[in-house]
Amino acid sequence: MACLFLASRFARKCARPAAPSAPRKFREFQQWVDAAGLLGASHIRVFAGNLPGGATEEQGIAWVVETMKPACDYAAKRGVTLGIENHGGMTARAATTLEILRRVDSPYAGINLDISNFASKSDDEMYSDIQACVPYATHAHIRDLFGATKRPIDLDRVWRLFAQGEYKGYMSAEYEGEEDPMTGVPKLLEKIKVLCRKYSSA
Repeated sequence: MACLFLASRFARKCARPAAPSAPRKFREFQQWVDAAGLLGASHIRVFAGNLPGGATEEQGIAWVVETMKPACDYAAKRGVTLGIENHGGMTARAATTLEILRRVDSPYAGINLDISNFASKSDDEMYSDIQACVPYATHAHIRDLFGATKRPIDLDRVWRLFAQGEYKGYMSAEYEGEEDPMTGVPKLLEKIKVLCRKYSSA
């Protein structure tokens, strides 16, 4: 197993270090880290979550960091890396995601990089955001359409960015197209296989 996907949201009120439910939430998280270790998964996907109402971005970043630091310390004991996913909310922008990682400052923290999820202003900016995050990526979600605009993603361009950033992790398919998944998913998987073969030897 390459990755265990959790929906822990480190910026939400339930995950704030001072929140009454924080100890219980952290114990639940520890159980999933233990499960990942038993399953042989080297990576767990986590979310920063949405910014609580009335809070500033700076406060949100601080809460995520304060919660993620001890989470990474625990995950390190099991040899598990935490990949914070760019999944809207606090991590809708590459700059914020990278700032969180900079402050967490742990070899067991990385990015679960979804190539279609940044709230970028243009397609070119989306590719720039992907490029900025690739060096910190520990797992990747591959789609063939941008999440917001539904425009096609130039997957060959994306693979070049991963190759330039010396990415060595898994590429997992995430299909949300309008075509029947029974035919759409195999097509996406074939694109991924072709590009992996092309760039693995590059």
